[in-house]
Amino acid sequence: MMDNKLNKTLVVIFSILLFSALLATINAEQEQNSDSEFLEGHHYHRISPAVATNVQDGSVEVLELFWYGCPHCFEFEKYLKAWGQDKPEYVEFMRMPAVLNKSWIPHARAYYALETMGEVERIHPIFFEAIHLQGRRLRDVESIGRFLSQHGIDADEFEKAYNSFYVETKIKRSNQLVRDYGSRSVPTIIVNGKYRITASSAGGYEQVLKLMNQLAQQEENSS
Repeated sequence: MMDNKLNKTLVVIFSILLFSALLATINAEQEQNSDSEFLEGHHYHRISPAVATNVQDGSVEVLELFWYGCPHCFEFEKYLKAWGQDKPEYVEFMRMPAVLNKSWIPHARAYYALETMGEVERIHPIFFEAIHLQGRRLRDVESIGRFLSQHGIDADEFEKAYNSFYVETKIKRSNQLVRDYGSRSVPTIIVNGKYRITASSAGGYEQVLKLMNQLAQQEENSS
């Protein structure tokens, strides 16, 4: 009789220990999942093969693909501006106008022309606001030139830059990179030439920023 009671007691103790171990495993998996809330192939996508970056060793490139006419890009700007004020020092942020439609070419050319003139940082937010807040129809070099002349930029100099070989080369390079990144929409974020993020995949603009930081830190740690 004592042996039966002892056996039953041992079975109960063993069952409790087994259940406790199983519960600990489940909790550990849940904690791991909560730490990695973003899933590759769902919230972001790996670019294969990876695309070479243009940053110095030890830096991580975060690149935005955008179009001035895109309302989502305009909305995302304020999030990027806030993020940029205290972004990690190892992150080098860059922009690239995407040309996913022929009608986007004038804006891409304008961006690169302003870049050659040293005016892109000053005019970038003004260009967005002109289209999305003021309703300006900036669709060709003439209308863009008239608009820029109101902000202290010589229209003739701008047109020369707009039609320059440098800008033509940058447009061709941008087209190639967009294909290499596998991008089909804007705004799109590319982290270190390896990962592609969109607001729809990440779950919103705040999530894009969080995921950007996570992947950038991952790249920094692996360098």
